[in-house]
Amino acid sequence: MKLLALAFVVSLCAVAQAQPAPAPAGPPAGPAPAPKKAPVPKAPPKKDAAPVDPYAEPKTPAPPKADPKVDAKADPKAGPKAAPVDPYSAAPNDAPGIPSRVGLSDLTAVQGLLAVQRLDGWLLYDRDGSNPIAVRLVAPDGHPQRAWFYMIPARGEPVALVHVSEQRLFDKLPGKKLTYLGYRDLGKQVAALLKGVKSIAIEYSAKAAVPNISRVDAGTVELIRAAGVAVRSSDTLVQYTKAIWGDAGRTAHYVAVHHLVELRKDALAFVAQRLMAHQPVTEYEVQQRVMHGMMVRGLAGPPPVVAAGVNTADPYYVPTAAKTAPINAGDVIVLGIAVKVDKPEGIYAAQTWVAVADRTVPESIAKAFNTVSLARDQALVLITDRAHKQRPVTGAEVDDATRAFFKKASVNEQVMHRTGHSMDNDLQGGGADLDDFEVKDTRILTPGTGFTVGPGLYFPGQFGVRSEVSVYLSPGGPEVTTPAQDDVEALLK
Repeated sequence: MKLLALAFVVSLCAVAQAQPAPAPAGPPAGPAPAPKKAPVPKAPPKKDAAPVDPYAEPKTPAPPKADPKVDAKADPKAGPKAAPVDPYSAAPNDAPGIPSRVGLSDLTAVQGLLAVQRLDGWLLYDRDGSNPIAVRLVAPDGHPQRAWFYMIPARGEPVALVHVSEQRLFDKLPGKKLTYLGYRDLGKQVAALLKGVKSIAIEYSAKAAVPNISRVDAGTVELIRAAGVAVRSSDTLVQYTKAIWGDAGRTAHYVAVHHLVELRKDALAFVAQRLMAHQPVTEYEVQQRVMHGMMVRGLAGPPPVVAAGVNTADPYYVPTAAKTAPINAGDVIVLGIAVKVDKPEGIYAAQTWVAVADRTVPESIAKAFNTVSLARDQALVLITDRAHKQRPVTGAEVDDATRAFFKKASVNEQVMHRTGHSMDNDLQGGGADLDDFEVKDTRILTPGTGFTVGPGLYFPGQFGVRSEVSVYLSPGGPEVTTPAQDDVEALLK
């Protein structure tokens, strides 16, 4: 497995360093789409079907066939789209291998990654939790408050540099231990740690281009450079160690998907029940019901988004006890939930769903949501096409594809956030984000990692809609792991 992982890393990095071929032509053009008369068939056939039951008999889905030459007036939903698959089934014999998640304990694999990038080492650094990537990977006991370093060299054994009072928190780490007592010792020990080293990777991003990776403060970077060491970003290393799910993580993700779908159904059924009984219900009340369900099911995650009426026009709105609104008949409702199994191996799943507290969906809301769901599928078509052609695709390119679609639909002014973000043990994961809006993420989407695809449109003072799915990038293309909503749900049927 180590050889397979290393071989894949070498091949992928070679592709990444090569000049990428020109991106496919932009997404289909045309006027703002009208409401769909019927949902486009897809697998599974029911539009609200949950991912395949992981305890059912394994089924082998037919691989999607990408057609990059989609007619300009055609519905991109007719293009390729990956259906949820059985997370417990074995990979087909002809499937290309993907690396397992590389742990820091697998020194050979990590040093192989360093060799590919021609680095002398990877220096993981944290002070009082300021670098969650380093904390997650090194996993010291307790919560160290003072500065610590963990150096993984391209050759030889790792070396930790920690404060003498917190040395016990790093006892389980392999390698040599250095200690310091105060600031007078720290500079000397850092110089000793970096002796003979010419270039290292740290959680740094030039000009803070990728904030999720830019975790090491400027002063520490200056300290490293003062020792005569060149600093490079660890973004690729993070993708292969933290962002890759691994088999156990992929299974844990599908468990989270199952619970997420049930929580969403329960929350909307609760709203419908209250409204049909002419009883009051608030956004915060629904949110707390979901959070109680998360606790009962052993899940972790942030407070869910429950927005109604004009609050849906704010993409970052989250109700609180002090700031909430009643959900009234006729309101558009946006429900966004992100959860993971509350265990170290838990991998997040996220979904955003749109409903209307009425028997029918107003035309303006239906049109806006139709545009959003088409943009979502444009992103999936691009990722699928590149996977089938074995060509890399960056997060920025995917975001550009959805933004180009919105521009041709004349609604680009209503876009307020990126298309999606990486997910792993953290909701904001260590892999490539689908982003050329907030930042330009030029990292390549890596097989074995996962992310959300969730474009949205927001009309200030009126309403907003978003369609978000979770995606696992397998060697054959994207697996959409959560139900993909094609039409706004009318609750009072």
